[in-house]
Amino acid sequence: MRIVFSIILLFQAFALLAQRPTHIPTNNEPVGFFDSVANVILFIVLPIAVVVFYYLWRRWLRKQQEENESRE
Repeated sequence: MRIVFSIILLFQAFALLAQRPTHIPTNNEPVGFFDSVANVILFIVLPIAVVVFYYLWRRWLRKQQEENESRE
């Protein structure tokens, strides 16, 4: 039983090593988000604006629905 288990672990180790990518860059330097204005707008301002506009839109829809219900 131990031999079978050892063989399975050995094949699993080879499978894990076979899946390791070798063609991607491996530099681990931090990304400079604040290096350009485009990065700040794309990754900070736009997501915040989308969340705020979604919140305002949902509030407007709720208000419209309440007005429609009060008219009926």
